[in-house]
Amino acid sequence: MIINSIDKDGIKRVYNVILTMHNDDYNKDYIVYTDNKYDQENNLQIYFNEYKKENVISPIKSINDKKEFKTIKTEINKVLLTLKNEAFKLDMIDLY
Repeated sequence: MIINSIDKDGIKRVYNVILTMHNDDYNKDYIVYTDNKYDQENNLQIYFNEYKKENVISPIKSINDKKEFKTIKTEINKVLLTLKNEAFKLDMIDLY
């Protein structure tokens, strides 16, 4: 899935969605996404924010509360680690 968003400077950005999730404690939706750019250590740059899909012009909203940010970051890291481990398991299967 691809989303478009207008950044704080008014520039249209295109992102690839990695996953979306809902948190019942905050009753909000969140999105994990990338612009497919890599850092100096060749790690894919991944971002996460609140996601308001009904806002078609700019569906990505910053998380300003530190506790909320930490909670969501922890949840996302757990999900990504699980996905990584499952992908490793699939890589270990041989086709005959």
